[in-house]
Amino acid sequence: MLAQFYYHCLLSLIALLLLNSIRRSAYTPISQFLALGAAGSFTALFFALIPSKLFNGLADWNLAVHALAWYGSLFLLTSAFLMNRQKKNTGKPRRGIPALLFITGCVYFGLSIDALLIEPTGLVIKEITIRTPKITKPMTIVFCADMQTERVGKYERWTLQKIKKQNADLILFGGDYIQGAGDNENRRLLDDWNQLFREVDLQAPLGVYALQGNKELGHQWRDMFEDTTVIPRGLTAITQIGEIRVSFLSVRSSWANRTVSDRRQGDQFRLILGHMPIYAMAEQEADLLLAGHTHGGQVQLPFFGPLHTNSGTLPRRWASGVTTLPNGATLIVSNGTGLARGNAPRIRFLCRPDFWVIRVEPENSETKRD
Repeated sequence: MLAQFYYHCLLSLIALLLLNSIRRSAYTPISQFLALGAAGSFTALFFALIPSKLFNGLADWNLAVHALAWYGSLFLLTSAFLMNRQKKNTGKPRRGIPALLFITGCVYFGLSIDALLIEPTGLVIKEITIRTPKITKPMTIVFCADMQTERVGKYERWTLQKIKKQNADLILFGGDYIQGAGDNENRRLLDDWNQLFREVDLQAPLGVYALQGNKELGHQWRDMFEDTTVIPRGLTAITQIGEIRVSFLSVRSSWANRTVSDRRQGDQFRLILGHMPIYAMAEQEADLLLAGHTHGGQVQLPFFGPLHTNSGTLPRRWASGVTTLPNGATLIVSNGTGLARGNAPRIRFLCRPDFWVIRVEPENSETKRD
């Protein structure tokens, strides 16, 4: 915390020096303005990334992103005000460039607020209906992945309460619940999750199941669900749940591009739940495949999709939302309800956190749920 305080003091001083050079200039060419902006951005990145890399072994991208967002907004908006007071060689007031900088600064500031303050907790509930001749009664499945947090608080409680209100027949959690700074903090997070799960008391007629994620490797993660209604699943196993066959995959199995067979499947509806979506790249004999881990990329761009899938060679278009696979199976990859923590940027852009409500109904059924 002290290091961050000094960092912000340093950036504040540099911002003042850069802005003062514009204030003292009778006319600031756009090339000079761009050079000043580049110098400020380089300084912000250098002092956010290099010292943390040298002393902690990891570059602090979260600090860098916040610095670029807030100091960048300050620089653009203040520059617009200062350059608006300048005059052209003709003696007329300068208006075009300052107006453009002001608009750019407002847009940049708005996007920063959205990406850093609004979207990370802007939870959405996504729904899909799947019709199949393999079941006789409709059922509702809630799928939630990557609740990944460094502090179990109001947002996490609100998320579980939202899940409970769906009155689902089956609730599935896809792994990655914690990301603390060290074993002691992870132990505290497991205890806090346990208390919250006991207080919310999730119920579902067909059960509440929780998969292990890679963030739980090496921890006594099952303690999180002790004395709760949640059934933890850490090993690859196949379970008959109501009319459907559910394959729970271990972390290692979900990472493998390998078919998960079920000799007793028959013509039953089959669901496969894995933390990572890599397993979906193999041709699975299943109707519905669920995964998380990607966080939807956290940042998505129009016409491009997620910037980073965090899943090796997984096709980019598979990393978020619904995909109909070549064999007709439905793949759903959740954006998760949490965020990457530690030194990763706590940012979401065009990629709100979500959980899924999946309605599986008999084919040609018009049955409506109460």
